[in-house]
Amino acid sequence: MRSKTAIIRTLCMPLAVIVGVSCLMALMFYPMMNASVRELPVAVLSLDEGATVQGKAMNVGDTMVEKLTSGEAPSDGTDTADDSGDDADADADSPMVWHEVKSQSELDRGLADHDYYAAIVIPEDFTAKQVAKQQTAMKEKIAESTALAQVMVKAQTEAQAQAQQAAMAQVQAKGLTGAAAQQFAQQYAKQYVQQAVQSAVQKAAAQSMQSGQSAQSGQSSESDSADAADAPTITVTIDNGKSPLVANLLKSSLPTVLGKTGATVETKVINEGDTSHVKSNALPTATMMGLNVLIMPTFMMSMVVSIIAVAVLGPKSYDDKAQRWKTLAMQMGSALVYSLLVALGADCVRAVTGAGWLDWSAVMFLWLASFAIMAVLFGLLNISVPLGVLTGVLTFGLGMTAGLFPFELLPGFWRDWVYGWVPQRYIGEGIRAVLYNGDGWWNTATGPLLITLGIGLVIVVIAGLLPLRTHGKAVKAGKRS
Repeated sequence: MRSKTAIIRTLCMPLAVIVGVSCLMALMFYPMMNASVRELPVAVLSLDEGATVQGKAMNVGDTMVEKLTSGEAPSDGTDTADDSGDDADADADSPMVWHEVKSQSELDRGLADHDYYAAIVIPEDFTAKQVAKQQTAMKEKIAESTALAQVMVKAQTEAQAQAQQAAMAQVQAKGLTGAAAQQFAQQYAKQYVQQAVQSAVQKAAAQSMQSGQSAQSGQSSESDSADAADAPTITVTIDNGKSPLVANLLKSSLPTVLGKTGATVETKVINEGDTSHVKSNALPTATMMGLNVLIMPTFMMSMVVSIIAVAVLGPKSYDDKAQRWKTLAMQMGSALVYSLLVALGADCVRAVTGAGWLDWSAVMFLWLASFAIMAVLFGLLNISVPLGVLTGVLTFGLGMTAGLFPFELLPGFWRDWVYGWVPQRYIGEGIRAVLYNGDGWWNTATGPLLITLGIGLVIVVIAGLLPLRTHGKAVKAGKRS
């Protein structure tokens, strides 16, 4: 019969699995559920040459840059009221951090190096068109006021001539005489003139509205084109390759922010990659999931294969050091083959989801990433199976969001303690570099993965240098657990 301890262990095993899986899922989904946009670097360049208004130099573009970099909301820049106290204290965790650049070449260099998620260029004629637009609007208001005044004067003149005759007719009809007749005639004439002027103004306003609607219905496209030509144009460049998720956010938020200036916002996206497999009605989250079907399978398959190869299929003990070194060499050789199969498997997963097949450079990069992960886990598992399993599971749970979300979207703990070392981050960066930026397998993420591979090889060497008895006990203890 089974012992009481064995029965308790059997009953507690499902509970332990539930608790473990729940904790793992919490590690994976907490940063996703608590992500917030903070301090996205955005470049702004003002080419505005300014203008002279009433003998005073004015540069709306420089004023706009100053407001953006100080954390204030942008405006048309021509207000003269003192509002310096409205935004005295900028939010330290503002969604965007604006970086002023001094030249187009500096801006282009920053975009090429992926230093900014987006860049804004204020044109040379920004102030001139802003001033001209306001002057045109002012002239239209003056013309409307002048026309209204003319209508009122004309109506008053005509009404005064008619008011006396109407007043006398009312006096005679009522049979009034003397002072009473005179007082009644004055009040009646005054009211007559007021009503006549008011009626003329209302009639003129109705005619003006009707004519305006008629002109708008007949020439709406021409007026829109004219307004667009007269309004200054701000160019917004968004780097999709740095983060497709952030790019989708900025496509809607930046035009809204900059639209407060009264300018036309022209948006263009760079590093979009191959969009032939993207459906026209696909949600923005489809891009994020397209990356996840590469990041998650690559790490998960690498982890599972490592555990099976070492903890399940690996030897329980060694007769001598030569046998152990031979086993470690065979394990690393098998890891090289397994990691290639993992890369091809991740490629198959992506193709099945309808995102298309990867080119050879992306497969090569995934091969390197998987081999680096396996090298670390193979080494840790050979030192201690529980240590290797725990490291793999924790890295899987902690690092999955770091491969999808950029640094600026992660919660504080993930930004400070996780983002810097988890391999999923570098897998995500490398895949984005290949898919969107047109880079090869050797890109900005290749170096960190090579360092990870080097660390893994060092751990493997340490595992080989352990005393045979210590190593055997570690493996046996891991199997019993």
